[in-house]
Amino acid sequence: MKIKNLTVREQVVEAMSRVYKRALTTTSGGNISATDDNGHIFITPSGIDKGTLTAEDVAEILPDGKAAGKYAPSMELPFHRDIYRTCKDVRAIVHAHSPAIVAYACMRVAPDSGYARVFEDRLGKIAPSEYALPGSLKLGVIVRKRFEEGYRTVMMDNHGATVAASDMGEALAMYETLDALTQTLFYAAALGGAKLPAKKLPLALKEYPVEDTGADDPEARKTVAAFVKRAYAGGLVGNGYGTLAVRSAGGIFFNADSDAPYDLDENDIVKFAYGKLSAPKKAAYLDLILKIFEKRPEANAVFISAPAAIMGFAVAGVDFDARLIPESYIMLRDVTRLPYASVADFDAIASALSVNAPVAVIDNECAITIGKNATKAFDRMEVLDYSARSVLLAKPVVAAIRPIEGAEVDEINDAFNGW
Repeated sequence: MKIKNLTVREQVVEAMSRVYKRALTTTSGGNISATDDNGHIFITPSGIDKGTLTAEDVAEILPDGKAAGKYAPSMELPFHRDIYRTCKDVRAIVHAHSPAIVAYACMRVAPDSGYARVFEDRLGKIAPSEYALPGSLKLGVIVRKRFEEGYRTVMMDNHGATVAASDMGEALAMYETLDALTQTLFYAAALGGAKLPAKKLPLALKEYPVEDTGADDPEARKTVAAFVKRAYAGGLVGNGYGTLAVRSAGGIFFNADSDAPYDLDENDIVKFAYGKLSAPKKAAYLDLILKIFEKRPEANAVFISAPAAIMGFAVAGVDFDARLIPESYIMLRDVTRLPYASVADFDAIASALSVNAPVAVIDNECAITIGKNATKAFDRMEVLDYSARSVLLAKPVVAAIRPIEGAEVDEINDAFNGW
């Protein structure tokens, strides 16, 4: 069931379930709320197990301030209520305790979202904060002022962070993106530190007419939907970013940025054929995907995303060496690193990819994998991020990573065709 089709009360339950299942909060931590058209606030209750929450457990706050329901509302109700009163565009709020976000909160640092487009576009500028007792009116005032200033992502010193949006789907996407940003920055720190791009470059995206051209490929739709859902479960795509595109006789099929991966189905998948889109939906990297398909006829699938571990390399500006274990090298070969400036030249990016170089990492932007089918493109992204995690796990240890070299690489090349 898509979250937008649920009642407001059900949305609160579903959002908390997803946050808890992704280990972004604990049994007792965090709180989520939403408002309906009548100004009623529905908020998670105080002291109730977040892993077993039901719609009946959700507290309802009436416009006169009275609470209804069998449980008391979260002690953080004051700042939720203040945000709704102050920001008329806000209809959903997520406050949780992701370990990476809490780490930044305990350092009393607001992370910079400008390290990659995927973070900045979703989060905007992130507000710093100051400490106050949880549930106190003082904390409510501190948080409210930040939202009043126009921020929609607010850190809370020695506490966590709060995001707010016009609907619950967007609020969830924001919190998950903030978690991905903080994870990425910790990974980059292990590689020498994150580096901001010198100049922000726009990402070209043409306008295409919307018209169903008739031909279709139900299997391609199912394949894209299934792999994107798997990618979300494995942390390879986020809520609102990460695009898998498959080329078939019916056209090019891809998932749109606006469709959340956790409840994606084949009916959500967009077809591009004859210069037209089957639905009024977009993917930020569609034109780059089209260029890759044009330049690389051997590729029938393109996967572009920003998994946290490999993005640590991307924002640190560090080459990734896939010669770790034979399985990594067989699948990835020599990973191409491209400068951030290449986002202005899709032709150059497409030209850098091939059968023998099926993976590219663009500084401060994304990772790209291609394959002869969706399984190969997906597997490469999975192996890429898993391998990046292996390198990062070894960083605190005295012994250095020792890559496969020389004759060992030649032996693998002779024995295996990873394409």
